[in-house]
Amino acid sequence: MTARKVLDLFCGAGGLAYGFSRAGFEVRGVDRLPIVSEIFRRNVLGAVKVTDLHWKTENGGADVVIGGPPCRPWSTLNLTRRTNEHANYRLMARFMSHVFQNNPKVFLMENVPAASSHAGKLVAKLGSQLAAKGYETQAETVKYSDYGAATSRSRLMLFGTRTGDASAFFEDLRMHHMREAATVRKAIWDLRHTAADGVPDHDWPLLNTIEKYRDRYRTGQFGWYRLSWGDPAPSFGNVMKTYTLHPSSWRGNPPRDPRVISVREAMSLMGFPRSYSFPPGMGMGQRYQMVVDSVSPVFSRAAASVISTLL
Repeated sequence: MTARKVLDLFCGAGGLAYGFSRAGFEVRGVDRLPIVSEIFRRNVLGAVKVTDLHWKTENGGADVVIGGPPCRPWSTLNLTRRTNEHANYRLMARFMSHVFQNNPKVFLMENVPAASSHAGKLVAKLGSQLAAKGYETQAETVKYSDYGAATSRSRLMLFGTRTGDASAFFEDLRMHHMREAATVRKAIWDLRHTAADGVPDHDWPLLNTIEKYRDRYRTGQFGWYRLSWGDPAPSFGNVMKTYTLHPSSWRGNPPRDPRVISVREAMSLMGFPRSYSFPPGMGMGQRYQMVVDSVSPVFSRAAASVISTLL
């Protein structure tokens, strides 16, 4: 049987694509960054077209359209240009343009929970067009740790289908794919004695200023955590900007020098397998950012499985 085709918009590091490719879908990614083509090639995710989706609309005859438009217009961490003042504000509407252009059987769009109001207004605005195409839609917030990932990060998922009841997607996810959360220990314990660069992407910045920020770790401010071995990690950002600490930091006798989690550890907490790797030469900051911008592959595998059944 011919594999069903998936168009992955704003595909980035491939967190969404990974789950769909492993569920037997044929994935084609689209992103503006040329390095994404090499990431997909290295991790056997499919072909990538490099183009700027601000202006281009891809028509690939896809059965499924997926993607996560950039979240910065709604991110609570973005304190400067927000919502319609941000250059990426219209990319959620551009995602829907691709849906109408490709007329897939189903679509799945991911974003931060703070974008739920905008997504709801967009769906209402496009209501007649969605109805004319035969789509039913539903949006819910999911937590990756509910599906077995080692991070409690929450994300908005907007699901649309021409093949039945949109609520069935979320009901099936909850009924058949919810798992006990993985702990930080389960995700990264085996790396605790591994030297930097001992495995691919296991590197981290040597920051001399961590001690200056001890007070921030007492506040619980986003990203400024020392992780706990026995719990899933809270949602974290680019570790080059907010110094999320390894669980062993400031522990022991004498206390260990504090260090941030490595790129590999951040990947493992999000649910990327150890076989997954970035191309050589990518900057550390770019790799951290691509990880935190990704959908957890643990969740995407569950979502792909449900969509495969629905189709």
